[in-house]
Amino acid sequence: MSVVITYAVVGWLVLQVAELTFEPLGLPKGGVRLLIIISISGFPAVVFLGWILDIKSHGVMFDLPLWQVEGAVTQKQKKASRPLALFLCLLVILVTWGFAIFLNDRIQPAATETASLESESESKNDVNITDFPANSIAVLAFENFDGQPESNYFADGLAEEILNHLSSIRELNVAARSSSFRFRGERVDIREVAQLLNVGHVLEGSVRREGNRIRISAQLIDGKEGFNAWSKSYDRNLDDVFAIQKEIASSVVNELKIALSVDSQNRLQQTQSENIDAYIFYLQGLEKLRSSQDAERIGTANKLFNQALSVDSSFSRAYAGICEANLALYVITNGIDDFTNAEVACEKAQNLNLDSNSDVKVALSRLYRVSGSYQKAQEILLEAIAISPNDVDAYIELGEVYSAKEEFDEAEIAFLRAIDLKRNYWKAYEALANFYYTKKQYNNSANTYEIVSRLTPDSSKGFLGKGSAYWMLGDTKKALQAYERSLELNPSRQAYTNLGMFYYYAAQFEQAVDMQTKALGFAKTDHRIWGRLAESYRFIPGQESESQYAYKRAAELARDNLQVNKEDWHTRAILGLYLVHLDKQAEGMKLLEQAIEQSRRNPEILYFKALALLQEDDTERAVSLLQEAVTLEQNYQQFIVLDPDLKRLQNDPRFMSLMPNSSL
Repeated sequence: MSVVITYAVVGWLVLQVAELTFEPLGLPKGGVRLLIIISISGFPAVVFLGWILDIKSHGVMFDLPLWQVEGAVTQKQKKASRPLALFLCLLVILVTWGFAIFLNDRIQPAATETASLESESESKNDVNITDFPANSIAVLAFENFDGQPESNYFADGLAEEILNHLSSIRELNVAARSSSFRFRGERVDIREVAQLLNVGHVLEGSVRREGNRIRISAQLIDGKEGFNAWSKSYDRNLDDVFAIQKEIASSVVNELKIALSVDSQNRLQQTQSENIDAYIFYLQGLEKLRSSQDAERIGTANKLFNQALSVDSSFSRAYAGICEANLALYVITNGIDDFTNAEVACEKAQNLNLDSNSDVKVALSRLYRVSGSYQKAQEILLEAIAISPNDVDAYIELGEVYSAKEEFDEAEIAFLRAIDLKRNYWKAYEALANFYYTKKQYNNSANTYEIVSRLTPDSSKGFLGKGSAYWMLGDTKKALQAYERSLELNPSRQAYTNLGMFYYYAAQFEQAVDMQTKALGFAKTDHRIWGRLAESYRFIPGQESESQYAYKRAAELARDNLQVNKEDWHTRAILGLYLVHLDKQAEGMKLLEQAIEQSRRNPEILYFKALALLQEDDTERAVSLLQEAVTLEQNYQQFIVLDPDLKRLQNDPRFMSLMPNSSL
């Protein structure tokens, strides 16, 4: 009996100490539970052992009855009882341990189930409407009630300006434009919208425009209950649209009872232009610029921004639009005039940007990036994001800057952030697809370009990108189909020049010349097209003078581009190759060596240098560079197989070892 009492007292004390000390000591939470199980399962064993053990002053003795009817227990009998006692003790220990395991298994599922229910409950609470961020709102696209689809830009622009007003307030959490505008034209339950966008309130509205009169209705809806928290209609002259935008934004802030800082109050009252005609031209230009990056639409956007400035010469965002449009044209044409026009417009936008609008800063940062001033571009983009944390274009441009700096992890994060903010914005997906192409992740690039095609089905951009990715993957059939589809949708510089390259590698040089000549019709100042035209002429008998003229023109234009961005090692390398073909080997080789060093031995630049060395009949060094290029980028095998310049190496064993197992 004393053993049982001792066990109960000691067990209770141990459990008390464990409960007080396990958590502070960082021991597992299940430790106390395990001690309880062991204590319970051990109790029957203690009772049994208390029966067979006799604790005396000279130690612990077994006191196991031998069921003798009479007489004293002899020494021999005591010795015979010891194995039996040991066996019984071992049996008790095993039974006790088995009982503990049984209890643990029975109790564990219940505990796990309880924890799971608690976790599930917490998970449900996480998405509960009451847990939405404080002072959170989504602005839906306003409906256009004037019956003219071409006026949708005005309704969208009105809602977007209200969204911009609200986004400028640091005390307010505003859903991204793309996230909220994706419900355009749909009949949706506002409560579902609020839950999907994780906001407490939703602002929706409609616009009807008749001549110089507009009627705007706006409703602020509680995301939890679905009832109107505030609503108002405005029936005024068109010139009052700026005042209406600010009134709606101010009413939302007042209804949400947000205490604004002085800075936020000032931002809420800012207006970019007080001239309605300039504003409408600007909205139309912005719609064109966002819808596609085809040269024709970019040119139309440029004209509309200039029309806005002809009405209001101090409209900084119109200058920013011109800057972006001309930079987009520069990417297409490589024309110095386009870059100069962009530079002038960006400078004017910056000088007029007294309120530090993020659109202007994004345009300016793009100019810095194109000119090679990557650090300046990054700094001004971070300023833009501080002004407008949900500016998708700022994150896209930030990704481009990081990519140019070869900070690829940061670049991918920025592109994915842009897509997260605006999942229906084709430019965000195009930027990510280009990034994957740069990183030689051609499957990812092709798949992402497929999304671009779905988002802009009337544009050639997605098909052009897919064609390039399939080309690098060695799937020339799919590449050709993509290029041809892009031409069906919209003839462009990129489609024609890419098809020209396809014909060049297929040794169809006259067709290659035809394609490059058509590409020049879209971009007469693009040195890349002149260079491809020159190399195609080079393999047509009797066209040597045409080839030399094209190389000369290509070299002149490439030199101009290097004045824009002196860090452009790709242009430096290809200029070197042009010069080698113009019999200026010393200068050409020097430029190629500089480009190899700048690019840290980029495989494409190594390939260019190998082609240049072949013009000097230095096959030994040329093959060594080709080996290095293929080691760095296996996809260059397809060019080695097809390149007309490399046909002369087909008897070189080192060169033949670079061939893939199967011909493309």
